[in-house]
Amino acid sequence: MGKIKYFGAYIIPLLALLTFNTTGIYAYFGLIFLYVLVPILEMIIPPDTHNLAETEKELAREDLFYDLALYLLVPLHLFVIYAFLNTIADAALTTSVLIARIFMMGTILGVIGINVGHELGHKTSHPLKQVLAQVLLTTSVQNHFVPYHNGGHHKDVATPADLTSARKGDNYYLFALRSQIGGYFKTWGLEAKRLRAQGKNPAWNPMILYTLLPILLLLGIYYFFGVFATACYFLASVYGIAILEAQNYFAHYGLRRKMRPDGRYERVNAQHSWNSDHIIGRVLLFELTRHSDHHHMGAKPYQVLESREESPMLPYGYPMMLILSFFPFLFRPIMDKQLKLYGME
Repeated sequence: MGKIKYFGAYIIPLLALLTFNTTGIYAYFGLIFLYVLVPILEMIIPPDTHNLAETEKELAREDLFYDLALYLLVPLHLFVIYAFLNTIADAALTTSVLIARIFMMGTILGVIGINVGHELGHKTSHPLKQVLAQVLLTTSVQNHFVPYHNGGHHKDVATPADLTSARKGDNYYLFALRSQIGGYFKTWGLEAKRLRAQGKNPAWNPMILYTLLPILLLLGIYYFFGVFATACYFLASVYGIAILEAQNYFAHYGLRRKMRPDGRYERVNAQHSWNSDHIIGRVLLFELTRHSDHHHMGAKPYQVLESREESPMLPYGYPMMLILSFFPFLFRPIMDKQLKLYGME
């Protein structure tokens, strides 16, 4: 399929628009597709471990198509949000349709808002990408994500210092609370430290802005669409955050870096993240599923991420792992067995 396959990710906002403009069973079509059909297909279709050749990677790095695939999602994402807010307060909606729309909006905020914001947010020297990342993350009420992810998670991954690396036996819900609340407050310190290192006044902490932006967004929604739409959007954002934390949970579950004789942890390598080569998830999530290589070389753009032989592999694709994360009594036996399989108990 080549590079055009990444426009497959656009099916998610298009399914959301379908959800927001239909009622009855049709309102659930998008959720059924993403949470039932895709996991089943990923269990049938063999993983694709193909990597680009070196010459292909060099061309892909310079190809603006891959940036364009991300950029165009931003206005579409904003339009989807408007469509949700403009229809959610319809008094004729049944409770079941209302629930479908909230979960679909949450899926958009988690998969497009946070995940695409994550990809753009890694390009710290590119002002446009940083702005677009914050636009997306504002809609997902996750503005602190980029500074913590880049300055904390990637540095401390697979160590006790990283709040977003799940330990073996962790309960997803307790982990998600620890990651969200602890990560938010830790980011204040990370940003203050960064400012001091640059000789700047730490009182001008960007976290002030990152805290205000989502509040202003919710106030704006309240002003233009009312209290009910605001409450529904907030619930959707909570589910979007739940998706983020589920990915954090299973992407590093039980994996730990070894302590060196000098008291420092070994360097991050491909063995410190769980990988998945299932092609549908790779396309829908812009290669986030090749998480081992992403952490091994965090600056790599999504289009050149590789499948690495030394990477521990998830037993299922990302959509199924997301669902399993919400049910710890199912998730932990499966992943504890996977840890044993790779000798990482």
